[in-house]
Amino acid sequence: MENTKIRAPVTLKGGNYLLWARTMKTILCGRGFWPHIIKSEAPRETTTNEDGLEIALVDEDKWFQEDQMVLSVLQNSLEASILEGYSYCETPKDLWETLQNVFGNQSNLSRVFEIKKAINELTQGDMDFTQHFGKFRSLWAELEMLRPNTLDPAVINERREQDKVFGLLFTLSPAYNDLIKHLLRADKLQNLEEVCSQIQKEQGSLGLFGSKGELVSGNSSELASANRGNFNANRGKAPWCDHCKRSGHAKEKCWILHPHLKPARREPRANQATGGNLGGQEQAGTSSQALGGNGAAMMASSDLVRRSDLDALIKALKESSGY
Repeated sequence: MENTKIRAPVTLKGGNYLLWARTMKTILCGRGFWPHIIKSEAPRETTTNEDGLEIALVDEDKWFQEDQMVLSVLQNSLEASILEGYSYCETPKDLWETLQNVFGNQSNLSRVFEIKKAINELTQGDMDFTQHFGKFRSLWAELEMLRPNTLDPAVINERREQDKVFGLLFTLSPAYNDLIKHLLRADKLQNLEEVCSQIQKEQGSLGLFGSKGELVSGNSSELASANRGNFNANRGKAPWCDHCKRSGHAKEKCWILHPHLKPARREPRANQATGGNLGGQEQAGTSSQALGGNGAAMMASSDLVRRSDLDALIKALKESSGY
């Protein structure tokens, strides 16, 4: 059947409901299927028989077949996510009315604001003029659908006031996005003076509490300052020996007072790639550099340390023998 080959040129994605509805109505009216959108049952036609009695002529099977075909056409014109949410509608009339209630709000302030902002920010860029003009004309057509022409002075004044508010909201910084969403969700947009009052209140709250990023960065800087203070306070506190007057060990571990605590000397490795005792010399040089100035003093006084150890040992022997 030719009627089963109906394909919608526009896919409903939510924001383009007006364009989708206008296109689908044109297609269904042209094929004679619009009664399936506005009626839930087949129209009953009557005729008069020979006895003068009226007889209802209803082809229930044909109506049901056409009804399901129209439902299929509507479903095929929906985006997958929308189709999944509204696949429970069993008749085209039910589906059409449901989509109209959800997406067809004629007083949708958010959509009007979005279209006006898109028109103000629209630029040709690298697009061909025909493509650019098509986008421009499409936005204006949808705006005209949302705001049909009228001669009512009250409606004209209301739209003029809305345009002033929209123009102000376009210029606000991203910090006021939550306030803009709150204003546009209302059934009726506030006038310019009321919106300015709301902006002043929002500005005061931003100045009082700051943003989340500012609080996080402030806490981070305070934590970093505290860590730097603790680090600087603990720097340079190396152990100090009151006996030999040197740093690097405490009095309880001083080799002069306690010779048995002195670590054994390590012999340099003989089989090094550079040969001989060069590895030991390099190691001693490295240790001297690591120790800084105190390293050279300790290496220079190594003989003094050995004689001191010997004197301490002799003194201990004399005391033990009673001399």
